[in-house]
Amino acid sequence: MKGFRTLFWLEYRRSGAWAIALIGSLAFWAWGLFQVRRIELAEQLGIRGMLVAMAAVGGAVVLALMIGRLRGETRGGQYQVLLLSPPSGHAHIAARYTFALATAVLYYVMIGGLACWTLWMSAVPLDAGSIAQLTLAIPLYVLGVTVLPLLAWTLLLMVFTSAYRVSGPGWVPGTVMILGTLFVLRWLIEGIVRVSYTLPGWRLLEGVQTAVLQTTVEAQLEPVATLPQEPLWIMLALTLVLLVIASRIWREVEA
Repeated sequence: MKGFRTLFWLEYRRSGAWAIALIGSLAFWAWGLFQVRRIELAEQLGIRGMLVAMAAVGGAVVLALMIGRLRGETRGGQYQVLLLSPPSGHAHIAARYTFALATAVLYYVMIGGLACWTLWMSAVPLDAGSIAQLTLAIPLYVLGVTVLPLLAWTLLLMVFTSAYRVSGPGWVPGTVMILGTLFVLRWLIEGIVRVSYTLPGWRLLEGVQTAVLQTTVEAQLEPVATLPQEPLWIMLALTLVLLVIASRIWREVEA
């Protein structure tokens, strides 16, 4: 049997309930969004935007918990019965991350659908381009900038803690990595802010922004906001680096 496909199937068996519960939680958020009615448009958009943001943050936390669960069953060659040979660290990391990634894409695309529904309930006009951007472009941008590197970092943290455990609960390597991450994160954010908008920004939701401004402010319209490209490419590259390091550590330890 193929190592990656078998490991991906095992990830589904282990974490499928987490993924189904996460996707199902969107029904609760949709119910909450539907309750926000009979108030002014600006207040509706503010409250509904906050609920959508809470759903996005909560989903990232659940995904990090899901991908961070390492088990001792991966040690000692227990998968040889299925795979006929010990699976590589690359296959383990790729399978676990791919399953979490597929769950994240589905979840955040559906959140984009909720955002479209929210604007429709608020009587904000949506053209085909805005709908595509809300359901695909913006969710994928958010995933690339925040969720994907978070999942890769969580996976590396768990592998690092398991591999270099020098005390019973493994708090020493975990504390070292977390404290080191705080300094690196500050440097990373400063660097991203410094280089942002060096490349042309992406203009998104021009029609939606104009319609909202027309109905919520009486002054002159503000310029259409744009998204910078640089954070996406930097965080995707960082995600790849974190996954490579995690797979190398897993490979060295399991070998």
